[in-house]
Formats: sequence, structure tokens, C-alpha cells
Amino acid sequence: MTTPIDRVFIGTSGWSYKDWVGPFYNEKEKSLLGAYCKVFRTVEIDSTFYRYPSKGTVMGWVKYSPEGFIYTAKLPKLITHTKKLDVNEGIETDLQKFIELLEPLYLSGKLGCILIQLPPKFDYTPDQLEEFFKILPTHVKFAVEFREQSWMREETWKMLEKYNVAYTIVDE
Repeated sequence: MTTPIDRVFIGTSGWSYKDWVGPFYNEKEKSLLGAYCKVFRTVEIDSTFYRYPSKGTVMGWVKYSPEGFIYTAKLPKLITHTKKLDVNEGIETDLQKFIELLEPLYLSGKLGCILIQLPPKFDYTPDQLEEFFKILPTHVKFAVEFREQSWMREETWKMLEKYNVAYTIVDE
């Protein structure tokens, strides 16, 4: 029987921080991810925002996390911040490459979703966002983080529902 608490996943953004050694990680810990997984059931992979992971890195994430562990991978800033989700900038190819790299996570059942973190100054441009949503593969779950107040309106929620994209609430 699944209880409500079984559906709640609490984790952090990343797991590899030097200042966590001592307060959180044992100084002799060989695998920070392994130690992290003993405490939490989920993590946001922040590093994917800065660069595409290698296939070997992704395979390591699968191998060194237990069954039932869930990852959220942040979409690369190349797509969200540099090209600003503009489908005319070749982001469909960028997105496809990213999804292919994450395939081991998806196939293992460990990919919870991909987080689309929008830039702080990404103003309300629903047509642009909808064009981006149209190219999202439907076999992968997505969530979006709006960091600009102009998106907080009924039309936004309807679009998220239409494309089955979750809304992310951030506590900063």
C-alpha cells in the first residue's frame, strides 16, 4: 500500500560540495553520492545546467544510487538562458542530445523529470514558451521554474496543463 509520505521526495540541489565534508559527509567517504543516497531519496542534478554530462557520468549516477532513487536533471543553460528556448536557434537538436545522454536514467526508472529553470528576466512570452513545449518529448516528464512574476497568471497554468508540464515552486 502506498501512503502519502511514499510519494514525497525530499532532497537537495546537488550533492558534491566541499563544505559538506565534515558536517554531512565523513572525511573518508569514498562516494559522496553513495553517502547522500543513504539520507535522501532524490536530488537535483545542478551540474547539467552548466554542461552536458558524459555517458559515463550518467551511467555512474545509475550505478551508485539505489533502486527507487529519483533524479531531476536541470536543462542546460545553453537552451534556457543562452538560446532562451527559441526554437529558431536550433534548440531541438540541443534538447535531443541532452535527452539521449540521460537515457540510462530514464531506462532505469531513476529520471523523475527535467527541470526547465527560466532566466530571472524571461518575461511573459507565452507563444515562445508554447513553441518550446511543442518540441518536448512526451515520454519524459518536465517541470518549469518561472523566476519572473509576469508568468503568474491563469493562461500560464492552462498551458502547463495542456503540455503536462509541472510547475516548480522555489523557496529561496
